[in-house]
Amino acid sequence: MLSVLLALGAWQAIVVAGFVPSALVPPPTAVWSAFVDILHNGYRDTTLAEDLGATLGRALAGFGLGTLFGVPFGLWMGIDRRAAAALGWIVQFMRPLPPLSFLVLLILWLGLGEASKIALLTMTAFPIAVSASQAAVRGVSVQWIAAARSLGATPRQVFCHVVLPASLPMIFTGLSIALAATFSTVVAAELLAADDGLGWMVLSASKFLRNDIIMVGIVLLGLTGMALSRLLMFLDGQVVHWRGRA
Repeated sequence: MLSVLLALGAWQAIVVAGFVPSALVPPPTAVWSAFVDILHNGYRDTTLAEDLGATLGRALAGFGLGTLFGVPFGLWMGIDRRAAAALGWIVQFMRPLPPLSFLVLLILWLGLGEASKIALLTMTAFPIAVSASQAAVRGVSVQWIAAARSLGATPRQVFCHVVLPASLPMIFTGLSIALAATFSTVVAAELLAADDGLGWMVLSASKFLRNDIIMVGIVLLGLTGMALSRLLMFLDGQVVHWRGRA
């Protein structure tokens, strides 16, 4: 908290002292005033709750679908090398591509509504979840699997009681990367094709040179991203409760 207060104080002092024009970088007091105004009056016929909810809804929907399809797909590819050889090129092709390169096609196919944005976010999270899950399975100790088999475990028991628990820590690490990528992409998607959301608010404010509102949007995006990351870390601690224990 002290470091945050010092950063805000330095920001305020730099602007007040005239080192940076307030028209370009509004001081924290102006940003706070803009936040209070938007909180009470909304912004361009949308409330702050609606914009925040739109961004969160799109991000969580895309991340959830990408995880729902990506993790089982990656586990399958990690277990079955023939599946990895036959389908791995799809993930390798999608992973390095900028997600926004799909947006124009998705708009043409699905329109400007929510479907194109959620499809884009799903395609962002999917290859990351697949790659993390596949690598997690490949990293499971062969000795653990051999020990379970020697004790009479069936293939299903080996997967449920050895492979999956051993893979979960790396899977959650991959999901944290997928969540960050999805949240970054939802903001970019709102900049290009949306009429609500925090990304749309930042773009709209830039057209009217409202730098105070732009800063409000940036701060809210950062805080929201941090909150989502903390939530995933909490789920990680609840599911992978043995992480870090001997």
